[in-house]
Amino acid sequence: MKILAAITALRMQTRVIFLACVAILASLAISLYLPAENENPHNLVCRATLQIVRDNASFRGIVDFKSGEGKGIAHINGIIDANPQEDYTVQRTILFTHTDYGLSPVWISRQIVISNRETVPPDVLKQFLPDFYLKNSGVTDIDIFALNKDANLITREGVPYLYCQKYQLPEDE
Repeated sequence: MKILAAITALRMQTRVIFLACVAILASLAISLYLPAENENPHNLVCRATLQIVRDNASFRGIVDFKSGEGKGIAHINGIIDANPQEDYTVQRTILFTHTDYGLSPVWISRQIVISNRETVPPDVLKQFLPDFYLKNSGVTDIDIFALNKDANLITREGVPYLYCQKYQLPEDE
């Protein structure tokens, strides 16, 4: 009888240990695959290389995005080839607020800092950049999709807007 009681107790201990192991592994798997609560999918640190062609002119440049904690910054550096004789420099920084409304963020440009190196006339620049980069204005209906661990796709109203490659900020930023 004592042997039968010992076997039953041993089986019960094995079941408890097995269930505890399953619970630990399940919680570990969930924590690895779900973003942390403080990790907002709308926070960005990424860079996009752009080429936009309009009629006989083209823009080639780089856009850097950093956003999080209710604010963001975008840097644009590029060149507009208006015709074979005219090249213009685009170099500006946009400071914006970032608010989450449900699944989509809303960006509102608050300050546009134009470098003294920028040479592009405003009417030429309007052909290539949306108002968000030109004056204080808002952008809604934005969706940010993580394509993989190294890139995000930013869409607006379902249309691809920017393919943005992630990069790491230095520790002091």
